Amino acid sequence: MRKILVILLASLLMITLLGGCGSDEKPSQDNSNTAQNDSADLEGLEDALSALATPGWPTDKVSDKIPEYPYGEVKNSGDFGGGEYVILISPTNKEEFKEYQNQLETEGFTIADGADSARLGTLSLRFQFNSSDTLQIIVAEAGSGNWPSLAGDLLPPDKGTLLGEVDILNIDEQEKAQGHYYYAGFSLVDVTEEDCYALVQKQIANGWEDAGGDMATKIIDFDGVTCELVFQFVQFYDGQGDFLLEAYKMQ
Repeated sequence: MRKILVILLASLLMITLLGGCGSDEKPSQDNSNTAQNDSADLEGLEDALSALATPGWPTDKVSDKIPEYPYGEVKNSGDFGGGEYVILISPTNKEEFKEYQNQLETEGFTIADGADSARLGTLSLRFQFNSSDTLQIIVAEAGSGNWPSLAGDLLPPDKGTLLGEVDILNIDEQEKAQGHYYYAGFSLVDVTEEDCYALVQKQIANGWEDAGGDMATKIIDFDGVTCELVFQFVQFYDGQGDFLLEAYKMQ
């Protein structure tokens, strides 16, 4: 749909531009007539855009947990691909946008430090001003998967929500030859930094070795190869914690 829209807009712009070609070969026109012609061209382009647009807040397309933007108008919205939905709003400004962010916070959203995104559980919003008065909102819902069986019998968290699925890589023979036998990564949302450290400590209480507060290790066997399994709390930001679980052949 986006490709079709771009092609149609490009065609309309080309027609508009071609309408002004060859002016060097014609007598100069009255300025008032030229202004009227330009105005008519712009109105025609705006009419075409209106016909192609999907105006109005997309109530049935995005989560009802997202409050409707209270300023300007939704000029267009649509599927952005990859599980994302885009909303274009105009006219608005950064002061009104700040008020909307305050509303999001009031309704439980976490606003990123850079103020260009917000999140509520697995639901995320990304913001960008495409022009001084046009705001773009991209909505994405990652969902939450089930806790899988992980190497070392890693215990699940007591708090927070798993963001999407645990990413477990298929380690090939070439990587194993280099000593890397296992990789899994995941993120938790709606947690505090203390919750993330507590997940590491939970493994230690279950028999893992303490490797420094944010890391725990365990010796395990992979197909007859003795490996050190390392569980690490990698980083925390805006209510989200990232973790890695990797195994390397013992030297």
